[in-house]
Amino acid sequence: MSQVNLDDVKSAHSRIKTYLADTEIVSSESLDNAMNAEIYFKPEQLQRTGSFKFRGAMSAMTLLNKDQLKSGVIAFSSGNHAQGVACAAKILKTSSVIVMPSDAPDIKIKNTKSYGAKVIFYDRQKDSREEIGETIALKENRTLIKPFDSSQVIAGQGTAALEAVKSIELQDKHFDAAIVCASGGGLTAGTSIVLKDHNPNCDLYTAEPSAWNDHELSFQANKRIFIKNGQHGICDALESPFPGEITFEINNNNNVKGLSVDDEAIIAAMKFAYQEFNYILEPSGAIALACLMSSRATFEGKKVLILLSGGNISNKKFQEYIST
Repeated sequence: MSQVNLDDVKSAHSRIKTYLADTEIVSSESLDNAMNAEIYFKPEQLQRTGSFKFRGAMSAMTLLNKDQLKSGVIAFSSGNHAQGVACAAKILKTSSVIVMPSDAPDIKIKNTKSYGAKVIFYDRQKDSREEIGETIALKENRTLIKPFDSSQVIAGQGTAALEAVKSIELQDKHFDAAIVCASGGGLTAGTSIVLKDHNPNCDLYTAEPSAWNDHELSFQANKRIFIKNGQHGICDALESPFPGEITFEINNNNNVKGLSVDDEAIIAAMKFAYQEFNYILEPSGAIALACLMSSRATFEGKKVLILLSGGNISNKKFQEYIST
């Protein structure tokens, strides 16, 4: 099984740093006081394409050779990886085909197309996006850029934590814990690699919707658990039914634990981020904060890194959520 190490993350950062937006960590005195902890936010909704996913896509695609770039790339995604790959393809002057669920948010479909990608839809209840993607890749000789189960994608996602660690170490501090949203587990895997080197005793947690908590269940069972769930919730970006194979091995080896919350807690976190920072977060982007706010006792007295992972949501939908 392919593994990823800190040198891979550092190498990825050296390749992609000139393409990245600055997402400096921020804090909230009121939240620190309420939690009796030091909370540090990495606002990746301010990253290019509105999420951390650009990091992993760019990491993988900057390694493509001339022939691969000439043939183009393909990816499957519910929206944020789609935009990351499409944007990276535009920057690298190659073509992209993106396989997206037919019920993906309109704004994510629109944004993906705006980068020049060809979008192919599938029914997430009936079709296998993996099979569709692999078939097209073979037929058109395209390189498949996987959303999470890829060493170079994981390394790219880890660069967000690498930047956060550099920032806190300049203050002569270290992170005691981190909470990261999880779909396939790529961001968690990259983050865990960086933070376990930074502080071997750092406690790491995935954040998931309670109806899609496959990581939480998998860590408890010490094996990958598949969730057969037809309920489409508010966290459209986190509805992968099982952890990735590579990502689960990394995360389980790094003793990652799982947290999960309901929609009400997620919306409360979205409201807080908007009121405190004027941040517009999609539900999936706010879930790590929601898990923090729902687990005060677990994080009391600690220095905690929270990955705010994305903000790809229409203004209309956002207003609907925060007005409830």
